[in-house]
Amino acid sequence: MFGYVTIYHKGLEKPELDRYQAYYCGLCRTLGQKYGLPGQLTLSYDLAFIAILHSALYEPETQFSAGRCAPHPIKARPRAANEFLDYAADMTIALAYYNFIDNWQDDHSRASLRQAQKLEPYLPAIRARWPRQTAAITAQLEALNALEKAGSHDLDALCRAFGDLLGAVFACREDIWSPTLQAMGRGLGGFIYLMDAYDDLPKDVRKGQFNALQELHDTLPPTEFEDRCHDLLTQQMGLCAQQFELLPILKETPEGKLLYNTIYSGVWSKYAPIRKHREGKQK
Repeated sequence: MFGYVTIYHKGLEKPELDRYQAYYCGLCRTLGQKYGLPGQLTLSYDLAFIAILHSALYEPETQFSAGRCAPHPIKARPRAANEFLDYAADMTIALAYYNFIDNWQDDHSRASLRQAQKLEPYLPAIRARWPRQTAAITAQLEALNALEKAGSHDLDALCRAFGDLLGAVFACREDIWSPTLQAMGRGLGGFIYLMDAYDDLPKDVRKGQFNALQELHDTLPPTEFEDRCHDLLTQQMGLCAQQFELLPILKETPEGKLLYNTIYSGVWSKYAPIRKHREGKQK
């Protein structure tokens, strides 16, 4: 379900791209140090975004360096290290574990079960460090699974369940910024859930699996369906952006440029080609 919160490369200069690479490679390196290769295989753009957001907001001491790794042995890559990359690594493992378990329960995917088993030994320590976040992840996934198994097409309820999950992850601390971060994560979570449903719709229809957008797809003409999906996605990102604008993050800082780029352009990078492809097939 993750992987939609990416940067728009054409909207950034090399210094910003290098800074993004530093956080992305920094998260990969942190996952490797704490959780080995199984941890590194769970790396996602979405949690790199969260690490950048927290770093921009709280301005921790961050070490920037460069180094080589197994995937990039020739040219040294920039990388960052700070406390929020540690937090993002913990949340990456927790979210990946429950996603693998969900895949195993839904599809009986043995590959997902094996991945979950590799991560399971790390879960007790993560739960101990972050009890509020991990409790919210399990509770909201249970709520989401119950809605999906009941065949609910209540998009508000479905988006709220996944949005509340991501909102808990966004609020890394219980402080003055916690409500804003939580609301921001709620909007982005709703967007991710709908974007995943939009992306997977043809596959889910073919396999006879639940998809939150299928009722709309079956009742609206193709053009109206596409317009309605765009409106729903825009609504969720509007909620996210509205809360983001309340945070004291300067747009001209390297991290600020990355965040504005992602929220206003990057998240649409996968949507646009999917819609264009479908509209081309309809013609």
